[in-house]
Amino acid sequence: MKQAIKLIGLLALGVHGGAIAQLSNGDFEHWTHGNPDDWTVIDSGIRVGETSSPVYAGLRSAAITVTTGTQSSTDFRQTVSVTSGESYDFSVWVYHTEGGVAARLYVDGYQDYSIPTQTGQWQQLNYHYTATSTGSIEVGLRFYDQSGFDGSEVVYVDQFGPAGSSTPPDGDHSGGGDDSGDSNSGDSPSGENGSGDGLDDLSSYYQSAAGLTGPSLKTALYQIIRNHSAQSYSDLWTFYSTYELDKTYEKDGTILDIYSENPSGSDPYVFTPGNDQCGTYRGEGECYNREHAFPRSWFGGAIAPMNTDVHHIFPTDGYVNSKRSSYPYGEVGSVTFTSGNGSKLGTAESGLGYSGIVFEPVDAFKGDIARAYFYMATRYQHVIAGWESNSSFGDAVLDGSADQVFEDWFLALLLKWHQQDPVSQEERARNEAAYLFQGNRNPFVDYPAFVTEIWRD
Repeated sequence: MKQAIKLIGLLALGVHGGAIAQLSNGDFEHWTHGNPDDWTVIDSGIRVGETSSPVYAGLRSAAITVTTGTQSSTDFRQTVSVTSGESYDFSVWVYHTEGGVAARLYVDGYQDYSIPTQTGQWQQLNYHYTATSTGSIEVGLRFYDQSGFDGSEVVYVDQFGPAGSSTPPDGDHSGGGDDSGDSNSGDSPSGENGSGDGLDDLSSYYQSAAGLTGPSLKTALYQIIRNHSAQSYSDLWTFYSTYELDKTYEKDGTILDIYSENPSGSDPYVFTPGNDQCGTYRGEGECYNREHAFPRSWFGGAIAPMNTDVHHIFPTDGYVNSKRSSYPYGEVGSVTFTSGNGSKLGTAESGLGYSGIVFEPVDAFKGDIARAYFYMATRYQHVIAGWESNSSFGDAVLDGSADQVFEDWFLALLLKWHQQDPVSQEERARNEAAYLFQGNRNPFVDYPAFVTEIWRD
């Protein structure tokens, strides 16, 4: 059964490049005869009701009761207008009660899934969409039964609106877990409008770091992001299949592999989530595995929580991963190996400050790697000073301190890459997913200026 519901009240959706998509009643404050105004596609396998608790922001949210395991009968949508070539950031907050149903964001196609086992707290789904033609698209949610679904389960939905609006305007997160500002609260604490460009108005997640610089700022950030919820090594596969999908370049839903993705043309090969996990390999393109950007031999092996910290572990081609080995990142002068997307292995270029073998990713991912290293230097500052002697390659990069952390040559390289490859929307989305996955964030993605505030001298 479909119900057409009248239009009332518009919510601007999309904050990049001036693009505005008018999404109506995304805050679920307006209801008529028990139905949410403006939501025009409601299937027979769900019931939608108004509630005042829990809410992410405002006075009301939508309580969606899923009563079927037939996914095609659980769509909840409305239509918005878009303009060809413009980009829009779509976002919604969901709150699971039992863990037997997953929510999936729909933006002109099926996008990110929620994590249903994270019950009793709000979590955000978001998607960066670029319109290929001028016209109308549908946005909304679909619900998927999971193991343990008993035939009826409530999922609360609120704030279907701009992805940058990750802190509600009135600061209310009713029912959304601990609201004290702890790093594991239900709040999504990214920078204002998702940009993180300045430090004048930090989100509540980072308030304890306000006004600090240098080692004091780094220590404050450590206190905020430490004690994350370590996941298992096999859980990384699930993270990749759910969140590490190409929605930026070919937008084909294959694994986004930083060692094979060609940002300016066709990829040399692609990996299907789940199906192409390594496994054995004899060459490129056979499977993807879990690449510790900060090699685990540098921190002493398969030691928790570093070994499963998704902020520095990326899906990459198995063969290229093996070629990178545990060599430091750097800029290559004499090339001995080049991957299909142009990543290089070889002797460091003259003037780098290091003369050994280095691995150089393509430019589009250099900033991502630099910020992963700044994260590692901060999240593990209580132990990282003792890692210098674990590996000769780690010794070449680490300076044995808890403040600067890196040798001068490597710090200069990281700062250069951080500046040359600024934070992208894809990197912000990954940071948000990592927060949902393990309960902490990379501060240098949320607020890139933290880097220079700590390491500028």
